[in-house]
Amino acid sequence: MDIYLQIFFTTLSIAFCLLHFILFIYNRNLKSNLYFSLFLLFYAISIFLDYQANLAGSIEESLTILSFHRGVLPFPPIFALLFIYSAFEYRIPKQFWIISGVLLISAVLVVIKPIENLGIFQVVGLLVFFESVRVFIKAMRENFNDAWILTAGFLLLFIFSAYDSILDLDLIEPFYGVTNGYPFGFLMLILFSSIYLSRNFARRNRKILEHERKNKEMEISRRILEAQNARKAKELEEARQVQLSLLPQCISKLGDLEICFDMQTASEVGGDYYDFHLSEDNSLTIVIGDATDHGMKAGMMVSIIKSLFLTHVADTDIIDFFYKCTNTIKQMKLKNLYMALLMMKIRGNNITFSSAGMPPVLVYRNSSDKVEEHKLKGMPIGAVKRFPYQIKQVDLYPGDVVLLMSDGLPELFDENKNSFGYRRVKEVLKSNHNLSADEIVQKLFTAGKEWRSSENASDDITFVALKLKNSD
Repeated sequence: MDIYLQIFFTTLSIAFCLLHFILFIYNRNLKSNLYFSLFLLFYAISIFLDYQANLAGSIEESLTILSFHRGVLPFPPIFALLFIYSAFEYRIPKQFWIISGVLLISAVLVVIKPIENLGIFQVVGLLVFFESVRVFIKAMRENFNDAWILTAGFLLLFIFSAYDSILDLDLIEPFYGVTNGYPFGFLMLILFSSIYLSRNFARRNRKILEHERKNKEMEISRRILEAQNARKAKELEEARQVQLSLLPQCISKLGDLEICFDMQTASEVGGDYYDFHLSEDNSLTIVIGDATDHGMKAGMMVSIIKSLFLTHVADTDIIDFFYKCTNTIKQMKLKNLYMALLMMKIRGNNITFSSAGMPPVLVYRNSSDKVEEHKLKGMPIGAVKRFPYQIKQVDLYPGDVVLLMSDGLPELFDENKNSFGYRRVKEVLKSNHNLSADEIVQKLFTAGKEWRSSENASDDITFVALKLKNSD
């Protein structure tokens, strides 16, 4: 009978050992399969030697086999504890190493005297029992998935092992001639643990598949978003090119007057605008504006003002032009979309201008080496139907410089959120007045770039510079 039990329990243990080792190879994150397979390996060796000792032909042979059996004894409980910790995803505690050390020391004593000192190992085995109970109680309290299955398996093992200990102490007689109860306990443990690990393995696989599904969905969403962003970026770039095409080619000279138009756009379609018109009598009309928004809405406002400028500039004075623009915008019902605008007419050395919410006009006077600031209050175009805009006239003299601008540079922030300000604009204008109109504008752009450093410009920066050449 013993030989059949030996073959059955040994073969069963090895079979389940290989099964769970293969499961570990498939998913190495599940260390519980590895520890359980090692537990089964040493258990198979232990159960084989235990039955082999009973099958020995002599007492000496039996004692020799028992010595080997006792040497294997500490390893099943050691890997059983490691299996329990990993199954419930707990960190290996310090007491595990103490328990393992005591098991190995007691095993040495039992190897020396396989029968007399066996009780020592059984007493030490209580440490494994109490540590296992502690972990099971903790897992049950934390409602760990299927903790009751693993708990039931170990409980049956402890019951059958207790049966063997009572038999060894001659406190009871064997039931139905069964003198080795713990193999049946291990059989229950193997079955219950395999059920637990299989269910845990299935849960992990479902999580992996769900994670992969979500990753695929995220990847698809990312690609769709990238495609949408690329399309939007292309549309914005096309809109930018259309907007820039609305701006006139710069004229560098008109008689004794040097002129420079220039703009640096922000990262999106901007709302700054400049234009000019040269009449048959060589009088020059210049307009510079800034829409009250950014993006496509601002670009649309630029297009509207461009159309109105082309239509009315030749036969309309400044104030009437402002009124016609306002009436048109109101009829279009653009709600809160307006355009700050400044228009200037130049005849000879005389300039006449009015402002609808634009920054002040700066005039550098060569004779006094000072910068004048001409600020006119006015509501943006499209805001108030008949606002009383002011008109101002200024005469220019050789070496004087006139600077028109949007608020992009004065309101440019550095990394500490300090604005560039109009005072610095005046300083740059004054210190570079001896340069050409184009060079003055480039100096202003450079000053802005140095000011913002690594910060991105949040608004377009636009300048119109006029310089009356010095008489020879």
